[in-house]
Amino acid sequence: MTAPTFPDLEGRTALVTGSTRGIGAGLADALQTAGVRVLRHGSPQHAPPYGDGVASMLVADLATAGGVADLVTAVRQRTDQLDIVVNNAGVEIPGDAGAEALLRTLAVNLVAPVLLTRGLAPLLSASGRGSVINITSIHDTVAYAGNVAYVASKAGLEAAGRTLALELAATGIRVNSIAPGAIETDINREVIDQMGRDRFESWVPLGRVGAIDDLVGAVLYLASDASRYVTGSRLLVDGGYSQALLRYRLDE
Repeated sequence: MTAPTFPDLEGRTALVTGSTRGIGAGLADALQTAGVRVLRHGSPQHAPPYGDGVASMLVADLATAGGVADLVTAVRQRTDQLDIVVNNAGVEIPGDAGAEALLRTLAVNLVAPVLLTRGLAPLLSASGRGSVINITSIHDTVAYAGNVAYVASKAGLEAAGRTLALELAATGIRVNSIAPGAIETDINREVIDQMGRDRFESWVPLGRVGAIDDLVGAVLYLASDASRYVTGSRLLVDGGYSQALLRYRLDE
């Protein structure tokens, strides 16, 4: 994985939620390559089996307030220094979600990041350079028919991030959001191919589906002192996809 160089990140400590696979794993790897000590988190459903790295992973179910509290406690037990939190963990349940799916999506994608940020605020403030990075989506502003729970959760997280940026500014903690577009992972590669890769890429002005590497620079920038005067911001990383998306129907 290639990554820009931010020397000031060396020696810092980060928590990356949902970092067992996909975007979260890639971002955790990039931060580690930059010299950051990374605490990785996985849900009970996606954590590796015992004996395969689970001893070094923080396992917690972020769908419950108790699970979030457990993760906060686990982080406090592992470190007295926390400089970066990447709220990446999320769920997406396609279709017109019923009550159970709606509540779970909001719990993991919106409530957990807010509770986690507040719970870890003392550690982040103590570092003197705390940076919280929320991974939202272009769908935090672009509606996506048939996926109301996901869209609502990401829109809520983006708004919550701006509010937390105001609330935590006096403590020296910065809060920003990254809104990815179509990013290819092992999880969604089959969906992209089923929809038609050529057609999908025709929707993106830069002409290709994004890779996890395309998010790395944005995360390292927002984690580092290079963005020390940036808070309450939303950074699109989508190849221009969201600018063109309103011209198309996803089911065409």
